[in-house]
Amino acid sequence: MKKQAVLLIAIVALTQSVFAEPMTAAKGLEKIKANLSTAKKNSEEYNRNLELVRANMNEIKKTKDAVALQKKNVSFELVKNTEGMNKISAQEREINSLMQKEKEKLNVEAKQLQQLEALTAQIKTNQEQRNLILADYQSQLSTAQARKAEWKDRENTLKGQEAKATESLRSIASDENSWNVKKQKYEKESRLWTAEAQKQQKIHDSYHGLAQGK
Repeated sequence: MKKQAVLLIAIVALTQSVFAEPMTAAKGLEKIKANLSTAKKNSEEYNRNLELVRANMNEIKKTKDAVALQKKNVSFELVKNTEGMNKISAQEREINSLMQKEKEKLNVEAKQLQQLEALTAQIKTNQEQRNLILADYQSQLSTAQARKAEWKDRENTLKGQEAKATESLRSIASDENSWNVKKQKYEKESRLWTAEAQKQQKIHDSYHGLAQGK
């Protein structure tokens, strides 16, 4: 670009010098020829530069088109990548939510486990106390059973005594009945003989009085 600018300045300077100084036709023609030569050289140079620029612009266009296509492809892939990232992010959120739920359940179960362990410890303590109570009850039961055996023996003895007493009562009742029969018989006989005795006493008294009266 600097070379092109220098050539353009040279042509302008030459043109100015031609019109600035009076000269002969031959000198003017020579200068014009020189200017023409310079102009042709500059034209050729600019044409070459233009071709080079056009070639560069074609390359730039190709590169631009390739880059644009690449950008389009990258943009498409970027969209797909964003979609994939969004899916992964959604999956991450879902997994985090599930993990949070599991952690909450784990905490609840941990508390339940602590309560269960405390309850288990309390139950073990209760079982130990109940075993002591059962041992005491067993001792009391053994004592009660021994006393029950004693009472059973006493019951058997008393039942024997009761049977003997019952038998004695039966015997006494039989004797009492026999004696009651005899009593009734004797009472009857006693009344009869008492009456007979009184009767005979009266007869006796009557005859005794008659005997004394003679």
